[in-house]
Amino acid sequence: MGAGARMDVLSDVLHAIRLNGAALFRVSFRAPWSIVTSGGDNLERALSSPVRRIVVFHIVIRGHCWAQLEHGPPQRLGAGEAVVLPRSDVHVLADELGRKPVATEALLHDLPFFELRDLKYGGNGALTEILCGFLICDQTDFEPLFASLPPLLRTSFRGVAGMADLEDLLEHAVREAVSESEGGANSRLRMTELLFVEALRRYMVALPPDQTGWLAGLRDPAVGKVLGLMHDEPCYPWTVSELASRAAVSRSALAARFSALLGVPPMRYLARWRLLLAARELRDSRRSVAAIAASIGYDSPAAFQRAFKRFQGETPAACRRRSQGLARAGITLRGAGSHHVA
Repeated sequence: MGAGARMDVLSDVLHAIRLNGAALFRVSFRAPWSIVTSGGDNLERALSSPVRRIVVFHIVIRGHCWAQLEHGPPQRLGAGEAVVLPRSDVHVLADELGRKPVATEALLHDLPFFELRDLKYGGNGALTEILCGFLICDQTDFEPLFASLPPLLRTSFRGVAGMADLEDLLEHAVREAVSESEGGANSRLRMTELLFVEALRRYMVALPPDQTGWLAGLRDPAVGKVLGLMHDEPCYPWTVSELASRAAVSRSALAARFSALLGVPPMRYLARWRLLLAARELRDSRRSVAAIAASIGYDSPAAFQRAFKRFQGETPAACRRRSQGLARAGITLRGAGSHHVA
């Protein structure tokens, strides 16, 4: 399974999760500086969104900084390096260790996250530019992915073995982040998604051989092939035997390897993936529950509704009503100019 196919599966998963809002902005720091970014609940209030997950990432464009979780070792980042926080844990960014951090909320002066474009903060010393991204999920998380990620993962957008340097992509991302052009909100969302996918892909390539989890499974030749098949044709009546044949391994070997890496058997994974697709259909289409059930392989709408409630924690009808309520409430992604906060 090549890198392009893995990228397709990653993109497919994120599309199903529906990252439906994004804040992307640049901060130009001048030493000395240190800030502490709020965790999930405070970010939800700041982003004015009733969400279940917010993903945060920081990419150093110029200079260097230190990144550290509230309880974790510090990570020094240079230009082209990034940290991703899949659970939006409290974390500190600073030019040097040991500085007393200032709360992010105090710096922004109540400016809405979605209106941030180009911030400046700090003293008169060395310059560090950081591209900050925040992604919002309004659907049940795809746990096989998020459970495989540490609270803080570090990766690089610089050239590594078998992967290109992405300096041009980062330059384009900065232009999108600070742009005030019409339609900029949608462009920023697409760019933020792309940066997140690329960060995960590069992190996946660098995983140690004995790593387990969804990304490790995606990298595994046999399991990655099977994941690609499932995501490519999720409604096909797959069996473990046929999947094993297509992956050129024995049925027992596939079942054992799949469960060891992902923690669930192949058919259970496929059932969960189909139900996540059903949740997307309930949100995005007006098709009946019976039609959606049939489209993912359920002969009985009642059986589908029972499975969906076990998986999602709510009935298909409740899921649709909630999604429609979120759509009516809306998250307005508006452009704004350059702000200086000091």
